[in-house]
Amino acid sequence: MNKIVEQIKQVASAFSGIKVYAVGGFSRDIILGLKHQDIDLAVNKNVLAFSKKLAQTFDSKLALLDNKSKTYRIMLKNCDVFNIDISGFKGKNIEQDLQERDFTVNAIAFEIESIAEFKKHLIFPNKTASKDLKNKTLNAVSPSTFEDDPLRCLRAFRFCAQLNFRISNACLKQIKKYSKNVRLCAPERVKNEFFKILSCQKSCKILKTMDACKLFEEIFKEIKNMKKARKKYYYHPKGLFQHSFETMEAAEHILNNLGKFFPNNSKDLEFYFNENGIFSENITRANLLKFCAFFHDNAKPETAKFKDGKMRFFKHETIGAEKIENILIDLKSGKKDIESAKTLVANHMRPSTLTKNTVITKKAMLKLFRDLGSLTPMLIVLAIADWLSYKRLKVFSIKELKRQLKTAEKIMDFYYEIQNSKPLPKLIDGNIIMHKCKLPPGVWIGELLKIVSEAQSNGKISDEKSALHLVFSKLTHIKKKYSIC
Repeated sequence: MNKIVEQIKQVASAFSGIKVYAVGGFSRDIILGLKHQDIDLAVNKNVLAFSKKLAQTFDSKLALLDNKSKTYRIMLKNCDVFNIDISGFKGKNIEQDLQERDFTVNAIAFEIESIAEFKKHLIFPNKTASKDLKNKTLNAVSPSTFEDDPLRCLRAFRFCAQLNFRISNACLKQIKKYSKNVRLCAPERVKNEFFKILSCQKSCKILKTMDACKLFEEIFKEIKNMKKARKKYYYHPKGLFQHSFETMEAAEHILNNLGKFFPNNSKDLEFYFNENGIFSENITRANLLKFCAFFHDNAKPETAKFKDGKMRFFKHETIGAEKIENILIDLKSGKKDIESAKTLVANHMRPSTLTKNTVITKKAMLKLFRDLGSLTPMLIVLAIADWLSYKRLKVFSIKELKRQLKTAEKIMDFYYEIQNSKPLPKLIDGNIIMHKCKLPPGVWIGELLKIVSEAQSNGKISDEKSALHLVFSKLTHIKKKYSIC
């Protein structure tokens, strides 16, 4: 970090009359003594030339973030700091620039040149900034803060979640007033802010306050339907919304206590849920799981039907998978994010079906692993969260829950036993199947290979001859399923 700051100072010294200020989250985090992944800078002149020179110094690419405000981003490589954002002043000087920012705690600056003694050189034109920072309170810089940029409604809760701050009552009133305007924001920006909130360990507490401000339902129109769903059709007193929210809370509780639920695999699971680069920007396995936990039953209102004296929700998981796909498409999420969420929602009942059996076979578990692949641990946690959401209700059975949890732990143990074992030798490949069975390339080849892999893992086949015999036995079914002539 010190090396990066020194390089910034060195580049600035090459420009006559230039002044470079630490601003926004960067200056705030330095004052609070927190680590920071991004550096925010405001420059009085020569913004583009300074940015180009700085990017060249770090051998990194320069991207234009906002043409109107002349904001540029340098994406650093192999560094604790991910980005350096540089912008020109919004106004004639740094004081006016700070008055245009979102929250008082982010409207503090100091010259980068004086970073060693920054406390002596702090600039905060808003009188409450220092007090708000000390009290960990979010206040808007001006009455027009949320009107100018409605996304700040979401950012307030994100800062609250990440920094463990509270939002002042006056600020909450403003958020509630302008919450509807969040619909006007670019979907990608909404997605990034929302999933950053979900990334926090206590995100559900934050989301409750968001819901009280009507912001939650303005982001996702499905929530209004969930709240309107007739309560008498559900076990939870407040209906589907309560069940969905408590399932998300349970998922968060499990993620925060993996050692308690999965003592044999907690280290593997911590790595699994914290692994980066699996999904699109700001989406992780952990926060996507919470998202799916909330929307797993989103299709129940339209699938509710009485049958045999009971309320049933036939195909709610299939229709729910299509609905969560549309929700994520609207947020401009990545293809892998969408497909993974669809798969989880479509299959969220399967672990419950498996745990109904007194004995769960290896064959049944291997089929689940084959169908879900790397999503298996997410599905198991989702199922447990669903079960735990009934914990405070009359229909809840502690005996039944203990049995379900024991079975779920067994499934997870077997999954990681396979994952951590030495890979089995490949018996056949796709080319052999296509040649021997005279099949064209397609998804059916992958399905046949999965069947072979499952049988091999189960000890039923051990060579190419037995693998091909198994493939031939499945050919009629595969051809019929995929209409192969």
